[in-house]
Order: sequence, then structure tokens, then C-alpha cells
Amino acid sequence: MTDQPLPATPAARADQPRWRRLLFRFDTLLIALTVGFGAVVALDTVRRVPLVWAYILPFDLHYQFARYGLAVALLMAGIAAYIGLVRKGDVTPWFRRGVYVVFGTVLFQALVGLLMYINGTRPAEEVHLIYGAGSVLALPFFIFVEVTAKKRPAMGSYIWGFALLAGILLRSIMTGA
Repeated sequence: MTDQPLPATPAARADQPRWRRLLFRFDTLLIALTVGFGAVVALDTVRRVPLVWAYILPFDLHYQFARYGLAVALLMAGIAAYIGLVRKGDVTPWFRRGVYVVFGTVLFQALVGLLMYINGTRPAEEVHLIYGAGSVLALPFFIFVEVTAKKRPAMGSYIWGFALLAGILLRSIMTGA
């Protein structure tokens, strides 16, 4: 398998395997879904509670992005397992960009939580802060392991990374509200 980018023209892409055509713009799709999800949450919050959005909007974003992050982490773990274990492939550029999008989403969610903490909102259990920091630090560690790996394929680091991220996010959700 080669990690060369797909040709720019649709006719040239038609010669590529179906899975490569589907993942051609996986990162763009993931960004669009993430931004769209955030917009839906924000619009729903403003619709439900139009006057107290300064408190409730960050709370809803933090709450909903935790669940979104968990779903995406499980999805990415499944994709990583499929690519690494079933197809015996390596990390593709599209998958790596998807990892960066997931990391950006987790970082955004943590920054909203930090903003809420600075403004006086506290989680139900203080250990939630540790899980929040762990969720931000989980993927960069596995990204480092993958890009510095001498032996290929290195997809195993992402299988472990997304499984760990999903576990941390699940535990964080359980200690937060």
C-alpha cells in the first residue's frame, strides 16, 4: 500500500480502490461534522435558554463535546483497528489528519472546561480535572510514538491511543456532572 495522495481529477481517482476514494477527504468531513455539531449545540442552547447563554452555552458545549469526543474516539479506534489489523496497513496521511482533528476537538473541549473552571464552575468530582488533562495528553503521546516508530506499520499506537482516549473520556464523563 502506498501513502501517495490521490490524483486530483475524478477520472484518475476512479482507478483507485473504493476505500481510498471514500477516505479521500476524511479530514474535511471530520472537520465539517465537528463544526456542524458545535453549531447545532450552540443553536439549540440559545433556542432553549436565550437569556443566560453566557453560562449555559459553555456548559452545553463542554457537555456535548465530551459525548461527541467519545463517539469519535471509538469510531477512530475502529478505523485504526480495521486498517492495522484487518488490512495490515499503515497510517495514511488522511488518517493522521483525522487524528489531528480529533486532538483539536479534545483540546477545544478542554479549553471550554478550563474557561468554565476559571469562571467558578466546578465539576462534581475534582478528579474530573485529572481526566481532562489526561484526555488532552493522550493523543500527542501516541502521535509521537507513531511518527518516531522505526518499525512499520505503526497503526498499533493509534489503536491503543484511541482506546485509551475513549476510556479516559468515559471516566471523565462519569465524574463531571
